[in-house]
Amino acid sequence: MEAALRRRPDAFEWLGLLALAAAAAVLVLGAVKAPAIAALLVLAGAVVLVALARTDLAILLVVATAPVEGAFASGPGISVTKLTGGLCIASFALSVVRQRRVLVFELGQALVLGILGLAMVSMLQAQDTSAAITTTVRYASFALVYVIFTQYGHDHVLQRRICWTLVVSCAVASALGLEQYLSGKQDLATLPNANPDDLAFVLATSLPLMFVVLNGPRLLRPLVLGAIALVCAGLLLTLSRGAFLGLAAGFVLFVLTDRRHWRLTLAVGIAATVGTLLVIHSNPQRFQNALALKGRVAHQNVTTRFEAWDAAARLAASHPLLGVGPGNYQFYFNELTGVPVGSPLTLGVAHNALLDIAAELGVIAMCLLALYLVLVFSRLTAALQRGYGDPAFVHALRISLTIAVVSSMFLSEQYFLPFWLIGGLAGAIWVRGSESAGEFVPAPAG
Repeated sequence: MEAALRRRPDAFEWLGLLALAAAAAVLVLGAVKAPAIAALLVLAGAVVLVALARTDLAILLVVATAPVEGAFASGPGISVTKLTGGLCIASFALSVVRQRRVLVFELGQALVLGILGLAMVSMLQAQDTSAAITTTVRYASFALVYVIFTQYGHDHVLQRRICWTLVVSCAVASALGLEQYLSGKQDLATLPNANPDDLAFVLATSLPLMFVVLNGPRLLRPLVLGAIALVCAGLLLTLSRGAFLGLAAGFVLFVLTDRRHWRLTLAVGIAATVGTLLVIHSNPQRFQNALALKGRVAHQNVTTRFEAWDAAARLAASHPLLGVGPGNYQFYFNELTGVPVGSPLTLGVAHNALLDIAAELGVIAMCLLALYLVLVFSRLTAALQRGYGDPAFVHALRISLTIAVVSSMFLSEQYFLPFWLIGGLAGAIWVRGSESAGEFVPAPAG
């Protein structure tokens, strides 16, 4: 006991102490001239240190920033997604070195990293290298974070915290999107630097996980119901038909597989309807204008969508091995469809995740993504049948996956977190359940 109390700090701890001392000295000097900036730096530094020391909290930081990503300036530089993803990866690497963690390797990682490998090779022959690098780095952060999810995602406490994080973050994202819509800054509910479809996809896939915490403390249930109502209102006012189709598929799966909670679902549905009607009633003319706008472009959107799918299929057929390069579909769309350059109908994505991957990374990458989705769904189904993990959480993951897969047939969302969050959690639950049943043996690190 005394020996443990007298344990000397290791190299990482000494380095941290030295960094803290140096930072404190700089902040003391800086606080004299710019106290506000110094306070922000202290807060940011504290967040970084805590995230580096606690990988589970770094994971929550990644989850928290996903819905609100569009509220921050986006571009080829360092985005909030890359920052939080990089911090999470650094925290995990430190935990592996310091704690000598036993790493878990499973089939999903091979598929995800296989897609990343193809993206990196495809990037080398892309027409526009800048777009290819940006897209590949974004996917790389999610691929590596997926691996981290598979190491930690079996923890029941972390699962609940992820659900609570989504409740707060999605409510904030929806509120920001509604503010943009009601103030007239945007025609539809969306974030300043996000497409309405992207916001709708994140909100729709998060909804089933938000339901999980409704069985938590009674005092917090009204707050959760309010958050769900707010998210539903924001989701509706994105007018994203792809997300609506995904929600419909998820609801059908829910009705077919879990009829026990119909009263809870009815209560949430009523709360969501009331919240949506209140938002619409606050400015009915704006809602009518949004519907009219969506109606005017509906026929054009359908026609353009078929053209986009056809162009992606032709690119995949002409470049089957490595595609045209990550993020490079947009540079071929006009030529293949005959749409004039600069036209408002020009699309940067194929609006179909599988075709998008096939066009940009090749047919092999598309098959790997399809296998990944099938693997995740089959694991979640088997986990429910075998009693792996928390049934409510696993069931919510399967509904979220269904929403994501159906929506992604009409939206290109393969470079957003939900796909990889759901899959990583499913992999962790499957591995831990199989391990407990004596069917899986983790591989040791190193």
